[in-house]
Parts: sequence; structure tokens; C-alpha cells
Amino acid sequence: MHRLFRLLIFLSVVLSLLGGTHYYLYAHLVTGLGPFCTPTLWAMRAVFVFGAISFPLLRVLSRNHVTRPTVIFDWLVVVWLGCVFYALLLGVAVQALAALGEWTGLLTIAAPLLGSSPSRVAVLLVIVLTAMFVTVGFVRAQALPRIVNLEVQLAHLPPSLDGFKVVQLSDVHLGTFARLARFRGLVGKVNTLAPDLVVITGDLVDEEASQLAPYEPILAALRARHGVLAVAGNHDFFGGIDELVRRAAQCGIRFLRNEKVTIAGAIQVYGIDDPIVARLRGGRSVSFESVLGPEVREQPSILLYHQPIGYPRLAELGVGLVLSGHTHGGQLWPLVYISRLFYPYISDHFSIGTSHFYVSRGTGTWGPPMRFGVPPEIVVIRLRSPGAQAVRA
Repeated sequence: MHRLFRLLIFLSVVLSLLGGTHYYLYAHLVTGLGPFCTPTLWAMRAVFVFGAISFPLLRVLSRNHVTRPTVIFDWLVVVWLGCVFYALLLGVAVQALAALGEWTGLLTIAAPLLGSSPSRVAVLLVIVLTAMFVTVGFVRAQALPRIVNLEVQLAHLPPSLDGFKVVQLSDVHLGTFARLARFRGLVGKVNTLAPDLVVITGDLVDEEASQLAPYEPILAALRARHGVLAVAGNHDFFGGIDELVRRAAQCGIRFLRNEKVTIAGAIQVYGIDDPIVARLRGGRSVSFESVLGPEVREQPSILLYHQPIGYPRLAELGVGLVLSGHTHGGQLWPLVYISRLFYPYISDHFSIGTSHFYVSRGTGTWGPPMRFGVPPEIVVIRLRSPGAQAVRA
């Protein structure tokens, strides 16, 4: 009952936000471009009402019936949501500029240039800019991820492993919006890097573990000298973690479920499940201390942890390197500024004491298949040995 109540509260908030946003856009569209004939007006109302409820409806349909019609519906809904997001953002910005222009008197001066209806010009401007933002965001999201190179001095790493190459993938979100051709290119790009180890820091799938099926032959071609390791993200749990782990194992990928494995005879690699899912299910998330032993202070250690949280505590425990994802770097500018309120470590490389942290912007997308101002990335991390550094010095 408690879980149902929380779900109802969540749906109420989401529908209120979507409803308010759609009403705002509808009202300004009608005011700016009207008047419309009655049939057109009712058609517009139907589109905006359906748009307001489409996302929750999409979650239900895509979880229960993945068919060609639902895939088409998925694409329409997420592209619509991308348009709504930027239309709202740009609409508010244009309104703010208009208010400023009216206050300073510039709007009165510019009125003859804008024609008889400045509001009409404003609405058309928002439509054109929204189309530009959405188109650019879509194209950039479909491009192959850029390569980000990073060197990290890993405490206690033997000189013999100096230069050990770890390639990090994160938030791949295989499913409805991940094209086979793009994923094939991504895997090929990783293989050309000749990694010693590939790690996937969560959200390998988007919705259902079964959606991994068409990608499995490509995933099985992913190569690294010491194998491919993964950790569970929140979407991996939503999609059915047990089936995902089984399917991934058939592709040669090992999920670390609150456990560790020794790589190259020296590097301790830990994987801890995403903490959110356990709390949503009424349980408790696994503590760092229950997985990380005292050896993290004495041996080279890497932790795969989907969400970039708890970093100060992990530094206290002495973990050498923590690799995370989850945030997508904000994915759509200017969401990065809102995301920072929840995740201060939203992307890039950070260090606390001798501990290093990297938060990947990810390779895929969630929600609208778009990226604006936040390109996807493949992270190449070369581990450096303090001993080898001293010899070179």
C-alpha cells in the first residue's frame, strides 16, 4: 500500500508538470498565431492533452508490449518531449526578453520592424529555434562518441602494469533508441583502442533485458585483454537484472554484484549495485564497507559504481579509482545546471586526496534521443604506477 501511495504521488507530480507545461505552450501558441477555426482549435487541444499524458502511457506500453507500433509511438513521444522541453525553455527566454524590451522602451522602437503582431513573431521565433535545437541535438546524439583520454596515478600499482589501459563505457541504454549500426561502430571503435580492460558502469539496457537480444552478437565482439566487467545501474534493475546478467554472461561480460575480482594478478576491481533500486523496493542499499575491505588501502583498487555519490566517504576508505556514470553530463543543455543540484560530481575527473573519480557523460541517451552541449564519450584511462613515475623522474 505504501509503495502504491508513493507511485500515485509520483504520477501526480509528473502529470501536473507535464500538464502545466503543455497548457502554457498551447495558450501561447493560440494567442500568438490565432485565431483558429473551431475544428483546428479542438484538434490542437487533443494533441496537447495527449502529449501531456503520452510519457506515462509510454512507460506502461513499452514495459508490457514491445512491438513495431509501440516502437513508433516511443519515437514520436520522446521527440515530442524534446520539442516541448526546448519550446518551454525558449518561450520563457523570449518572454523575459520581451518584458525587458518593454521596460527599457526598446520593444516600442522595434515594433515597426516586427510588424503588427510582436507576439506572432515571438511564437514563430520559438518554433524555428526549437526545431534547430532538436535537430542539432538529435544529430549529435547519433554520432559516434568522442574519445576522452585520461591518465591516473593509481596508488600501489606495480611498475609492471604502468600504462594499463582501461576503457570505460557507461549508460549505453540499449533498446528502442539505440541503432544497431551505431552500436556496431561504437564496439569497433573500442576494439581499435586495444584495451587491457573494458568496464561498463551501469545502464547497459534502457527498458527490458530482452531488448538486448539484437545487440548480443555485437556485444560479444567487444574485446579486451583482461575481459569486460560491468556493474548494475538503475535501468538494469528496471529491465530485469537477473536476465540481463545471464544474457551478458553469454556475451562474455561479467557483472560484479557487490563483489570484487582480481585483474592482471594485482588490480582489485569492485562492483556495487546501484543504490536507488534497493531503496525504491523498500530495502537498504549495500554499504561501501560491506564490499570494500581494508585491502583497498594496500592494493591498487578500482570501484565501479553507477551513481556519482558518496565520493568523500570512498576517499576516506582509500579507494584508488572510482568510475561512475548515470548523469549523462546533463544530456541536454541547460539541464546540466539543474543536475548539479543533485550531483555535484556531474561529469569529468575529480580527485580527493589520493583517490581519483571519473564520471562519464555516457554513450547513449535516456528520454529524448538528443544531446545538446554534452557530447557522448568513450573514456580511455591509462593507469600510472607511482613506482614507475619515480624511476622516470
